[in-house]
Amino acid sequence: MNTWERIDRTGFYPGLVSAALRRALGAAEPVASICQADAAFDRGSMFRHLTLAALGESVLVFIHVDELEDGSAAVSTTTHPLAQLGSLAVMEVWSDPAERAQLAELTLTLDLGAMRRSEIEPARCEDPDCMADHGYSATSFPDDLTIRVSRAADGEAELEAAYAFAEALSQRLGNAHD
Repeated sequence: MNTWERIDRTGFYPGLVSAALRRALGAAEPVASICQADAAFDRGSMFRHLTLAALGESVLVFIHVDELEDGSAAVSTTTHPLAQLGSLAVMEVWSDPAERAQLAELTLTLDLGAMRRSEIEPARCEDPDCMADHGYSATSFPDDLTIRVSRAADGEAELEAAYAFAEALSQRLGNAHD
């Protein structure tokens, strides 16, 4: 299944998603993609959202669509030149590892290299009765993209597409950093 069919099959505003991807890629066709529609719950309401990662010859396009409370949709599109991306981590879970016969799930994490996010919180000591001000501690994380696809949740076809996406991205990242 190609990227455009994958977008249509999700049924989640395929016209918006296709338009955003065409704008990001121009006349180029995507080489590989992962597309996931999901639901989330917030304050007692259910909202749908879609994540698409599409690989071009020299760019990675990341599209996220959120269904908003009033029924509208927010579309976020980010285009990342492959030469500016950081490391790629791929975790594979094999149900029959000795034979490498059946991939059960794949998790792909990519350092997008563009930004970092920080979490700041009050510092504490080990004494539960301590009332002293210990200042703050901060942790900085790279801006990353993590996508998990499993046979049980997403099906065989999506897992195969995710594997092909990981292989194509890995190959292009190696070439982009030469």
